[in-house]
Amino acid sequence: MTHSLPFLLAVPVLLAAGLRPETAQAQCSRSARSHCGRPAQAESAAALVSAAFRSVLVGAGTGLSMSGSGDYLISKTHLEYAPQLGRHWRLASRLAYIGGSQPRKLGDQIVIPQSYRAVNLEQEIHWLPFGGGRLVEFGVGGGVFAGYGREMSIPQSGYGRDASGNRRYFYTSKREQGLHVGYIASLYADVALDPRADWRLGGRLALQNDTRANILPGGQLQLSRAL
Repeated sequence: MTHSLPFLLAVPVLLAAGLRPETAQAQCSRSARSHCGRPAQAESAAALVSAAFRSVLVGAGTGLSMSGSGDYLISKTHLEYAPQLGRHWRLASRLAYIGGSQPRKLGDQIVIPQSYRAVNLEQEIHWLPFGGGRLVEFGVGGGVFAGYGREMSIPQSGYGRDASGNRRYFYTSKREQGLHVGYIASLYADVALDPRADWRLGGRLALQNDTRANILPGGQLQLSRAL
């Protein structure tokens, strides 16, 4: 009995040392909803948000488009905010200015002004078939726009002969301005300029049409920065 006393006294110490981690783990498991799981839940929520908004591109673009009548080239510049949604979708919100003019000559002396100017808010969504944030990112999609525009155009022009046989020119002009809405169809591709893909350079082709039947195909070169 005397020899077994030290062993009996050591048993509680050994049990305490051996069971303490498992006991603490069991207690943490029982209280995971209230305390122990909070850091994991916070990390999980942050991961979900990060996965939903994988990258945001802020860019500026400039290029050329055809006028509404298709007679001459006009410039288009825009600022873009484009967050990525999941792996295969990217929104593109833009503030765009389209403007240009080119006088039209009839004969040697008649010069008729024509111009097109508009400020638009554009909203598109693009499908990224190969995913976003790659070395080369490709997207195709479309959307809508609304803005204010002003146009001076010449729907008809020509010439005829008077009684003396002299050439006489004629034309009809059209002036429109006001609010307009329309749709856009576009595709783009850009390439990363650095290993981390913080800077991207690409091109965009688009076709847009508004309520005045002004169809403006064109393309822009765009430089983007990932946030």
